[in-house]
Amino acid sequence: MSSVSYHKKRIEECLKKNIQINSREAKIEADYILKFALKKPSSFFISNQKTNIEKTQEELISSILKKRIKREPLAYIFKEWDFYGETFYLDKNSLIPRQDTELMVDLVLSQFDKKSKLNILDLGTGSGVIGITLSKFFPNSIITISDISPKALKVANKNIKKHKVSNVHSIESNWFVGFKEKEFFDLILTNPPYIAKGDVHLTNLEINYEPSNALVSANNGFSDIFKIIDSAPNFLKPKGKLFIEHGYTQANKVKNYLQKKYFDTIKQHRDINHKIRVTSGSKIKV
Repeated sequence: MSSVSYHKKRIEECLKKNIQINSREAKIEADYILKFALKKPSSFFISNQKTNIEKTQEELISSILKKRIKREPLAYIFKEWDFYGETFYLDKNSLIPRQDTELMVDLVLSQFDKKSKLNILDLGTGSGVIGITLSKFFPNSIITISDISPKALKVANKNIKKHKVSNVHSIESNWFVGFKEKEFFDLILTNPPYIAKGDVHLTNLEINYEPSNALVSANNGFSDIFKIIDSAPNFLKPKGKLFIEHGYTQANKVKNYLQKKYFDTIKQHRDINHKIRVTSGSKIKV
């Protein structure tokens, strides 16, 4: 058996050598791996660097590293990932939640009272993280989560059970196709596919593990965004709001399209890197 500090260094060196990440990234990933393998919180490692790791834990770490050096993302290896301070089940049928997407939750929390009785739609939900997170902050609201992929919805439904939320229900739908007419929402949030075919980011070996239909969209990445904007007014209450996550280079085009399609009070929101990643608008009463 060897100590925590020994294994931390071993993991870091393995990652730097095999997947060419820098020292800072290697340290972060090593911490994730040790926390997962030892089932301990971050606080444990502050004063337990000399604690020996059991053989079964050593074997688990080695197994994780074998998968990681093939560029499989940690989220899929662990079959879980954190979003907005909560842990969600995950597999390769849904996208890995990004910190950028937490901005969507921040925006809703800043604009609506938690006691509100809202009808909220998380459109193209994937693993369900946005809708389920909001369901906890807005217990009096009804949350609908939808996705075209039955496999992704299976992941989302596991997370509904995992988090024991009773105000969330799921529906299989290709954007709005599966919804009834005159089904109106106060708020629609969506993180649709917005990467263009042939985009350089798609050469990243780790992205290849994620479902391409949740990443790539036609028309230089705008096809699904425009479809959603076209149909959303039919499913929003008067003054109802639409929030769309998109690439930072797409901000102006998304804003201009919203202005053409029965939306006003259009606002653009920056992520932690000061890039515009979410655009919102309110339905014009027509």
